[in-house]
Amino acid sequence: MSAERARTAAVIDVGSNSVLLLTVEVDVQGSVRTRDAALATTRLGRGLHDGGALDPAARAETRAAVLDFAARARAAGATDVWGLATAAARRARDGAAFVGELAAASGVPIAIVSGEEEARLAYAAVAAALPATSALLVVDVGGGTTELTLGRGEAIVAAGSVPLGGLGLTETYLAGDPPSAVEVARATAAVDAALAASGVVDAARAAGAAVAASGGTATALAALDLGLVRWDPRRVHGHGLSAAALAALRRRLETTPAAVRATWPALDPGRAGILPAGALVLARVLAAVGADAVSVSEHGVRHAYLRRRLADAGVAADFGRRSA
Repeated sequence: MSAERARTAAVIDVGSNSVLLLTVEVDVQGSVRTRDAALATTRLGRGLHDGGALDPAARAETRAAVLDFAARARAAGATDVWGLATAAARRARDGAAFVGELAAASGVPIAIVSGEEEARLAYAAVAAALPATSALLVVDVGGGTTELTLGRGEAIVAAGSVPLGGLGLTETYLAGDPPSAVEVARATAAVDAALAASGVVDAARAAGAAVAASGGTATALAALDLGLVRWDPRRVHGHGLSAAALAALRRRLETTPAAVRATWPALDPGRAGILPAGALVLARVLAAVGADAVSVSEHGVRHAYLRRRLADAGVAADFGRRSA
């Protein structure tokens, strides 16, 4: 690390379902300590289709969250705050203009990342946090899309983004509360078709790849599987979720009303409404790959993006090595 003292920096991740804040302190050895982490469910991608406009209420909620998180990061001592925006900003006809408005209002530079770049960032975060010696498929189920990346070590073999997100699938196929068996069957068929069309899952199966997952869907499922009464990233990170346990969680999610799911301990209420769809996607990925388990990473796209921006600023941050 080129700096002579610790440096505090932050990233704001503007997703289709939620806005995330991560503020970290990097010491002189490059070890990372999380100073603050927060989530606001704003559903920027609600009701959105390709080329459509962003929902006005979702825009307002997202703007408020970004301004709040920018101020919160600076109050925590962050001298650098960066932002990225993903599927909703990519898909909406007014996405780029809205991101520009967010950047101007918050004073935070916000980049719209492509689907493939988002997939590569997810892989970089997981590969650094959960090193694998063999082929690895990283899955990141978001609100608007799912990113799939196959790699070995730090080398990426194939990457892609498919239009399968927890929010979009819920709105399109799983409107029932709880969803009906017919709705689930239709959603499953749509997910299977999209995964087959991507090619990445087939390549992962041929390579005998292990599967790891990042993002809110995966971490929420891990928390449920662990029976956590309060959120604990140290227990979630690296948790092995078996295909059998995931199937049991799916049955529980698909037969429980959203209002009840929202009361479950350690589950963010904003995630409760779309988690059945997210669980369905992850389960179908495991089935398509032929994997019997998935390793859950608490590190995701925001971690890799922040590490990249710090590196550009001359700060080598090792997110796999935590300071006390």
